[in-house]
Amino acid sequence: MTISTSASNALWDSFLRRWPLEKLPQMTLQEYTKAGDADCFTYGWLEQRTEQQLGSIWGGSAFKFGVYSRKDQSDKLGGAGRAYSTDYGWYAKYGPSAEAAFSQVRNIICKVAGAARTGDLEAVQQADLGAAIKWKIAFLYQDRAAPSVLPIYSADHLAAFLEQKSKRNIPALHAAAMAQRGDIDVCTFGAQIWKQAEARLAAMTLRPKDALAFLQDSPDRFQPIKGPNQYIAGFTTGEGRSLALALDTKKAKLWLEPGAWLDAVKGQLKDIDVHPAERQRNSNLAATAPDLAEGNVALYLTVPTYAALLALFDAYDNTDLNESKIMATESTHSPHAIVPLNQILYGPPGTGKTHATIKETLRILDPAHLQTYEDSPKKLKERFDALITSEQARFVTFHQSYSYEDFVEGLRATTNDDKQPEYVIEPGVFKRLCDDARTQGVQPNAGIRSNPRIWKISINGSGASPTKNYCINHGEARIGWGDTGDLRAEERNDYYKKLGIGDQGTLTYFAQDIVPGDILLMLHSAEMIGAVGVVTGDYRYDEMTPDGIRDDYQHVRLVTWLYHDLKLSILPLNDNKQLTLKTVYPIDRFTWGDLLSYLEQSGVVPVKGNDATGERKPHVLIIDEINRGNISRIFGELITLIEPSKRVGKEDALIAVLPYSKKPFSVPDNVYLIGTMNTADRSLAGLDIALRRRFTFKEMPPRPDLLDGTVVKGANMEGVNIGLMLRKMNERIEVLLDRDHCLGHAYFMPLHDTPTLAGLGFIFRQQILPLLQEYFFEDWERIAWVLNDQNKSPVQAFVQKASTNLASLFGPGVAENLQNMDRRWRINADAFGNIESYRGIIEVAA
Repeated sequence: MTISTSASNALWDSFLRRWPLEKLPQMTLQEYTKAGDADCFTYGWLEQRTEQQLGSIWGGSAFKFGVYSRKDQSDKLGGAGRAYSTDYGWYAKYGPSAEAAFSQVRNIICKVAGAARTGDLEAVQQADLGAAIKWKIAFLYQDRAAPSVLPIYSADHLAAFLEQKSKRNIPALHAAAMAQRGDIDVCTFGAQIWKQAEARLAAMTLRPKDALAFLQDSPDRFQPIKGPNQYIAGFTTGEGRSLALALDTKKAKLWLEPGAWLDAVKGQLKDIDVHPAERQRNSNLAATAPDLAEGNVALYLTVPTYAALLALFDAYDNTDLNESKIMATESTHSPHAIVPLNQILYGPPGTGKTHATIKETLRILDPAHLQTYEDSPKKLKERFDALITSEQARFVTFHQSYSYEDFVEGLRATTNDDKQPEYVIEPGVFKRLCDDARTQGVQPNAGIRSNPRIWKISINGSGASPTKNYCINHGEARIGWGDTGDLRAEERNDYYKKLGIGDQGTLTYFAQDIVPGDILLMLHSAEMIGAVGVVTGDYRYDEMTPDGIRDDYQHVRLVTWLYHDLKLSILPLNDNKQLTLKTVYPIDRFTWGDLLSYLEQSGVVPVKGNDATGERKPHVLIIDEINRGNISRIFGELITLIEPSKRVGKEDALIAVLPYSKKPFSVPDNVYLIGTMNTADRSLAGLDIALRRRFTFKEMPPRPDLLDGTVVKGANMEGVNIGLMLRKMNERIEVLLDRDHCLGHAYFMPLHDTPTLAGLGFIFRQQILPLLQEYFFEDWERIAWVLNDQNKSPVQAFVQKASTNLASLFGPGVAENLQNMDRRWRINADAFGNIESYRGIIEVAA
């Protein structure tokens, strides 16, 4: 959810123009729900278009709509209150057919919208429709001059913000939250509430009784298989997936069916254990959740926080899971591996995430090189650097000040030729990458140069003509003023000299300024493009023109016409401005990437044999520290466009109009995003939920096993196993903090080739100890526990208690009171050169 007031209210206006209150009673079933239709009421507007600015209802079964259009039209048996036809699924309580059910649902929607308009939230509460759907409808149709509903459709989030335990009375929750709004815009205030609630939910440790209450409070989503016993409570989701909650554990633990849903949320879960079919498990599963009992593959995992529980079930019982949201691994570019279009590598510091991005980039862009030199980091880095230089791969680091203007497009101050300040629209790194990915092919057969200039040309005016048809059919572009003679001549004739400056400029453009590889836009009318071509030859002058064309059309350029017979409006690309009458002039308001995107989105197909792009090269954008940026602010509308199913060429492809340039924009399917995330910097649970579900996550844990063969010896030839030492330190950190703050193996990898005590001391003094100081906020006692200093002799301890006598500072009376409050510690520099100090990290006295 973004907090741009103007953007939110503009989108709200757009929704109400498309779906005014008076239109609802006449809404058809197809207008309400149609799989893949970005303009239908449910999938298109409620769930997708308004998600970022006006609140998300993502997650849960599509039954939340009451009736929904099925994209998967395979036969499916109804039951448990659900019914199916080939095209639709619906709650049987609404009627015997999809049409009858929709009639009932539409009546409920009209009542909800009408009640919201008058502020009757109790009527909304009583409406028999999915909670998220009815409250979003209530928000959208409320009296905007006196709003009573926030753009938050999760009672859990409202209750968390208000720090209330009860979440049943949603009208009261909205009223209590609204009381704190003041003069803040309702959308902006909603975004602030959501952020605070997410943080509180992420901090709420989940217990089994909390998880059970959540499941039992959501009967429209989870149906009990049978009554719970003292060990297990079993449920099914709306689509028939089984789940079971362990009730005899201290932590909230669940049994679940495996699936692609896990990739969206596994970063928030703990202790994920896959049970093969033959593996023994809790015998109570056979009665309470038989689909998870022995004989079936099942997952057993820990859900640590309330936020993780909400995210888990949003993914687990989502009907459309396999169609769009969670995991997209299709790639036609790598013969050796299936690579997701959007992925994030996450883990503690020093686990090799940066090195892994090199391999992942090569897996996409040059898998053959990766396969050949996988064991040679130097060769891999050399090839990676070459790809960065060619800009087929690009690198950016997110930070708190990074913005949409840096990433997509924005205004930049510059000075013109007259030294006057002006503002120009400049594409950001992501838009430039998309433009290049759209226009660069492996074997471009059209001769388009890099960053071609675009020229408008009129050939014998607007509309059809024999001259225009001749040029299209014979691969030429021609203009008049033939009496000038050959424009390559050093001396111009009298006819040329009598022409106006504008006409002379046109001839100069055509003969000199246009170069092979540039793009020509042929006029059909002042508002329409007729054809698009690429210039393939230099200027020439024909003494005699072919039969059937104008006699004075003697100035010629060779052109490969890539598209013709278009009659396509130029206004969306040209700032809603018409083409002018001038015969030839450059167009600077849009690029070749913008034009090609517009042509593709308009369903235009190149002329056979003149494919403008050939097989497109994959392009990669690496986003380092992706979790440090404000995701909503940076991505904007792209958060939806980057979804694999919303990319160009897909059935559900979406187009956005960029806010500065007003150009239509989409994301090509040959653009790959690779993010890195340091889990010690910010917990994955706090990552923007919209980003979490659009990326697959690959954990990069510490690998002590890589160091198990590395032994550093001291002068007495006693040695310390670095892998074992790292393992012990990380086990203690997990107990004292969490696994997100473990130490990565990369810090110690230099010892693999040079296992010296001096090198180990340098790593500890310059890297490990400062990192522990940051982790534990200068709590030296806990740092000493990680290093096992409490079990060493003082001379071997890295961190020592200060030895100054308190009585000498304060006198005996005060010193006695301060004895247990003394927090003075000092670093023992001698310990870094003592092998026994490192051996003592491992050894714990019995």
